Amino acid sequence: MKLKYCTFLIFLLFLASNYGYAENHVITINIAEDGDSITISPQLDFNTSAQIKEAIDSGIRIQLIAKAQIIASKTWWFDQTIKNDKMVLEVSYFTLGKLYIVKNKETGKQLGFNSYEQLWKGFEKLINYRYKKAICVNRSFKMRLVLDKGALPTAMQLPVLFDSNWDINTPWYQQDLEIK
Repeated sequence: MKLKYCTFLIFLLFLASNYGYAENHVITINIAEDGDSITISPQLDFNTSAQIKEAIDSGIRIQLIAKAQIIASKTWWFDQTIKNDKMVLEVSYFTLGKLYIVKNKETGKQLGFNSYEQLWKGFEKLINYRYKKAICVNRSFKMRLVLDKGALPTAMQLPVLFDSNWDINTPWYQQDLEIK
């Protein structure tokens, strides 16, 4: 009886520690060919915890880094990275207009959303990678999205470092590019 009680208690503690944690991932990538170049854009399944929503609603800007690689796979050795790319996206809340804003920091393009849920369904529209077709033939595309915890205000950096509610990183997603 005591063992069952302890097991049940451990199970409840496990559930409580993972409450609010969101599993995010890249579903697939879309490839659009345009002459001698291609554009790659991801489809994401992305959610966040209540703590991240509260921080954004309080005026804290959250930065996400979209990392991408073109790689040449080798069956007998390590993969060779042909090209590395990084895109920084900033998420903020505009109080006067009651809009959630996502801004691509490199291009300056931004999108506004009326609700927090729409924000995470539509922010992937700003993530586009453009490459020459020649470097993509017989290659693979790898990407992931990570939260830039170093861009948070200094007072928040240490508390969120090991907090699972702030762990919204996606695992690496890899897909072969079938470019002719």
